[in-house]
Amino acid sequence: MSKLQIDQEFKKLIPPLSEEEYMQLEQNIITQSKCLNAIILWDGIVVDGHNRLKICVEHGIEFKVEEMTFDSSEDAKIWIIENQLGRRNLTDAMRIELALCKEEMLSQRAKEKQSQAGGDKSRAGALLSEVSTENKNSIHVRKNLANEAGVSEGNLYLYKQIKKHGNPALLEQVKKGELKIGTAYKMLAKEIKKKLNQTEKDYQYITEHMAFLDNEDAKTFINSRLAELATQLRTLLKKLEDTKGENNEAKN
Repeated sequence: MSKLQIDQEFKKLIPPLSEEEYMQLEQNIITQSKCLNAIILWDGIVVDGHNRLKICVEHGIEFKVEEMTFDSSEDAKIWIIENQLGRRNLTDAMRIELALCKEEMLSQRAKEKQSQAGGDKSRAGALLSEVSTENKNSIHVRKNLANEAGVSEGNLYLYKQIKKHGNPALLEQVKKGELKIGTAYKMLAKEIKKKLNQTEKDYQYITEHMAFLDNEDAKTFINSRLAELATQLRTLLKKLEDTKGENNEAKN
């Protein structure tokens, strides 16, 4: 058999095992002196079993392989996502990420088909109508995504807010399951409030001391910049507070 190939784009779709999970898998394979589950391939590229393959190679343990057939790499990626969603050890955040990734891929595919149908105005119009209807029906989209991920619609919405507005460290804690989505969301709201309060204090301070500045251009720039920042933060805080009502609706 030729050397199996690792595609990084395929691999990064698979949520990593924790250190404890990897060690347990390794111990099981070593103890049994075999890999019970086959390494799944597509045209010689690993689509499932990266960890099992690594462990078997490192310890000289034989393994089986099974080839699957896909029409394209995108189809292979969708299969990987759907296969990973069947894992029991994923956090809610990991499941949501997989569902969002699948949604993005299917959305991109729809756009490409719409572009390819450019010569057929009736077909292009139909596709455009489908996309437009789907975009308008955000509740329907959210429900489908939540079902795909196996999470509540409320947690799906809150996670998307964390991903959009939170810092990378907070998001990583949620993905690893170190923080629950609801807890992380509350932390994010608190952080936004803190930033808003500080910005308002800074704005007030500079406004009160503006008379001591001799440069009119500097006064105009500082004033406008702080006003802009305060407005942005107020808008963000309002949006986060508004999601509480939407989150409750999603739970009902």
